[in-house]
Amino acid sequence: MSRIRTLMPAALLLAGCTAPGLKYIDGFDQTTGDSDTTTSGSSSEAESTSIMTSTEGSDSGEASHSGTSTTSTDTGPGTTTTTTADTTTTSTGAEPFCGDGVVEGDEECDDANDIADDRCFECTKNRWVFASAALHNSGNLGGVEGADSLCRQYALQSGKADDSWKTFIAWLSDADHDVRDRLYPGRGRYVRTDGVVVAESADRFFSGSIAAPIDVDEHGNQEIGGGVLTGTRPDGTAAPGTHCDNWTTKKITDFSAYMGVSSATDESWTMLPNPDVNPQSCTALAARLYCIEGE
Repeated sequence: MSRIRTLMPAALLLAGCTAPGLKYIDGFDQTTGDSDTTTSGSSSEAESTSIMTSTEGSDSGEASHSGTSTTSTDTGPGTTTTTTADTTTTSTGAEPFCGDGVVEGDEECDDANDIADDRCFECTKNRWVFASAALHNSGNLGGVEGADSLCRQYALQSGKADDSWKTFIAWLSDADHDVRDRLYPGRGRYVRTDGVVVAESADRFFSGSIAAPIDVDEHGNQEIGGGVLTGTRPDGTAAPGTHCDNWTTKKITDFSAYMGVSSATDESWTMLPNPDVNPQSCTALAARLYCIEGE
């Protein structure tokens, strides 16, 4: 008997859980060289000590001092000791520190302030993440590259992403690519376009849960709800199947479109664990895309 699949409308995928209490972003080194000793017949008076030092500069940005030091010392009747030594002193500039307004070392940004809800937080970048306002009614997205291009268009049109719109990708896997390998591993937080923290770092996306649902679109509109095309399991790897022929087909007989739920924060955010509704047919989906900022 042939299996009859019932296409589930996007409205049935609104179920999910939302995390309560959402977090809003509101010396001197001396080396002794060669020495020689001169002995005189007699000496009844103390010899004076003389020191001669020459100093050279440096063009490398470090302060350095070098030269020689000669010392003559009366050690008692009939004996005088002369010692010559090389001297070098080196000092370097201050170490980079967060808050000086200069991007140095491993800093992603440095805006010289401690405002938590701007684009730079503790010298790491706050990256945007959103669910697309647009609904996609088939699995033909032009492959993962086509989906990435759609996300970049949405980010550009929102006016929120400045020049970084070019770095956005879709949270989408196919038979040949895991999204965890496509996502830029940013050191900073991932926040919705309304300022709510979704993930404290890139690794949170692969943990099986997120801090807040991604139910805000590129314009900041909240609680948009609905299903989201992902093809991705909770650990960021591709779900089994053909993924609508790697997101290039809309055959009604091809049931390989795995979806998540934008209102969820548990594993359902990326893949709803319900075999009765997941995967879906590669046509008549009415589903969104998750879009995440890259480098």
